[in-house]
Amino acid sequence: MKGKYIVIEGGEGAGKDTQIENLRREFGEENFVFTREPGGTRIGKVLRNMLLHESEGPVSLPAEFFLFLGDRAQHVEELIKPMLNVGKNVVSNRSYISFLAYQVYGRQQRDWEDLVRLAIDKIFEDTPIDLAIILDVPYEVGHARMVKVGKELDVIERAAGGLHERVREAFLDIAKTMPAAKVIDASRPAEDVWKDVKEAVQSVL
Repeated sequence: MKGKYIVIEGGEGAGKDTQIENLRREFGEENFVFTREPGGTRIGKVLRNMLLHESEGPVSLPAEFFLFLGDRAQHVEELIKPMLNVGKNVVSNRSYISFLAYQVYGRQQRDWEDLVRLAIDKIFEDTPIDLAIILDVPYEVGHARMVKVGKELDVIERAAGGLHERVREAFLDIAKTMPAAKVIDASRPAEDVWKDVKEAVQSVL
């Protein structure tokens, strides 16, 4: 039986890492694979450093588009699709939904949307998302959380608040037209969020 493809989405400071760690403890790694975008493959790790930490210098916006798409294409072919086909459940920290939210909506590049959606349809052909958990949190709340723990911010996390506000709106808009999406209020205590995350995941297993 094919595994389930579950993605955890949300803005900066929404608590994705926390909830994914909860899932790891709850379900273990015998039948689950935990990964992330960008960076879920060897090539992806190189691209992550380029895109989020400017390891090779500043990346132009058009290059950012195609490098993120390249990461996702490699991720699907090397890890997601093979694992699903052998019955493993894949939990990914971010997916193409983030690409739409950040690179198209957040970067205000809506004229790229048709091209991006064509590319996504091709890359994720036969690899539909079974559950997209969108952890919704206001930018101010998420940013304050990162500052509180002293997180070293990457290129996108350092971007002006306007981008992150557009990203939040994008996640909510995308969820309205995506049957697999489940929006969860992540401004609440982590243990309350976890109850809803666990219930959502159990509902598709």
